[in-house]
Amino acid sequence: MGKSLRDLGEEDEGRAMDAIEGYAVGIDMTARNLQDEAKKKGLPWSIAKGFDTFLPISNPIPKSSIPDPYDAHLYLSINGIIKQSGSTESMLFRIPRMLSDISKVMTLEPGDLVLTGTPKGVGPVQAGDIIRAGVKVNGKEINEGRIEVSVKDREGGFKFQET
Repeated sequence: MGKSLRDLGEEDEGRAMDAIEGYAVGIDMTARNLQDEAKKKGLPWSIAKGFDTFLPISNPIPKSSIPDPYDAHLYLSINGIIKQSGSTESMLFRIPRMLSDISKVMTLEPGDLVLTGTPKGVGPVQAGDIIRAGVKVNGKEINEGRIEVSVKDREGGFKFQET
């Protein structure tokens, strides 16, 4: 029986990369007002990330389109102004380490999404803003990785309360 992903070492990078089916670009939204409230109350912050529409993702990107996941360029603009722009070579941890750490807490299954981080420049958006994000390899945009989102206010509001 082979090792699980949680037992990966640095020497197992190839095996970890073989477990990846493909890539996608995601926009990991956070309701900062709810995150701040949860922090004050010593509660988990996950409530600030769990709303409908808070994780738009691109179409699947074939692995062959990103031959080196540490040599891709990610970008995000709001209303045509670049807010985030950076290379995946700046990731704090390599993918096998991330998969190993995650696998120590939960089982990763085929089809699971793993968010690996974001370039500097996170910030607020408001209703009416248009967010565009994507990925380039060797200066060429990967069409499957493009996302365009129109920001809308949540209908019905939300009242923060402990369960």
